[in-house]
Amino acid sequence: MRYAFRVAYDGSRYFGFVKQPSRPTIEAELLKAFKRCGLYRELKKVRVRTASRTDRGVSAVGQVVALNVFEEPNLSLINACLPDDIAVLAVAEVESEFDPRRQAQNKHYRYVCEAPLNFDLSLAHRAAKLLNGIHNFKYLCKHEQGRSTLGNIKYASVRGREILVFDFIARAFLWQQVRRMVNVLLAVGKGKLNLDELKKMLEGEAKQAMRPAPAEGLILVGIRYPSLVLKPDARTVSKFIKYLRERAHPSYKAMERILLSTQ
Repeated sequence: MRYAFRVAYDGSRYFGFVKQPSRPTIEAELLKAFKRCGLYRELKKVRVRTASRTDRGVSAVGQVVALNVFEEPNLSLINACLPDDIAVLAVAEVESEFDPRRQAQNKHYRYVCEAPLNFDLSLAHRAAKLLNGIHNFKYLCKHEQGRSTLGNIKYASVRGREILVFDFIARAFLWQQVRRMVNVLLAVGKGKLNLDELKKMLEGEAKQAMRPAPAEGLILVGIRYPSLVLKPDARTVSKFIKYLRERAHPSYKAMERILLSTQ
């Protein structure tokens, strides 16, 4: 049997999602919990797949993981085996070939941070509109050998006053693309980059690449699929929100609001 799991986590103390030798990761904690619950014995046989390989420090409320298991997963039992900063919110049986990354229609990321002094929101909003569509994001990503830097952003926006909220939706994102797009919008809003310079950057012409914004403000909101819906369990959401309310960064409040909207 193959199941998909919707996972929420605070990424602040982990070295990203993907399992690494001798370093704490989200995937390592999940696999440890699944094994303790008797869902699998040998890792090489379970075909673990994930929707997004989030970087060190990045959090999520809508990560999706799929693997083959021996029996129907028990949500309460799994969460009892996980640390407080990780929660499996929902589980559903899927087809045997389901791949959460390849079959995703859209991925939604949100970034939250305090607004810089004298930030021009209207100008940043105009810059966000320029990001929409197909562009060469060569200077707004960390290049991966053999991978094209062309991308198609379906939705980009920025809003807020004291706290800024950036939203990005696309079928797929390049490495560090979201955090670099955040930084370019911040640069425009602070008057350090003008719209013409951004246009040239999106055409693959720039003096240097934009650096990524800090990871702590980034949240994987969710993944959309053609037919799969993973509605979060109310009791699990409530427990995870209790954990979030003990943290100070604005991203935790944003995660809470997203989770409340799913109920």
